[in-house]
Amino acid sequence: MKTAHIALACASLLALGLSACSKERKAEADTGTAKATVTTDAPPAAVPDAQLQQQAQQAATASSTPVDGSGPVATTTAAAPPKK
Repeated sequence: MKTAHIALACASLLALGLSACSKERKAEADTGTAKATVTTDAPPAAVPDAQLQQQAQQAATASSTPVDGSGPVATTTAAAPPKK
């Protein structure tokens, strides 16, 4: 019986640890003509909140650019996080 309790405790700790690693974060932006939501499972050390918000703003801006090319075109490329 004691072994079952220890196994249950270990399984609970493992599940808690795994759920802590997969916290989804998101940022939203609204340009008035387009809305964008960007999500990531990456930790804040890899993708800071400011970068996540910037990418949401870039996506909303790109979405609000007219398809016929009559409006301003903003070409930006999101940089990959640095490898450790």
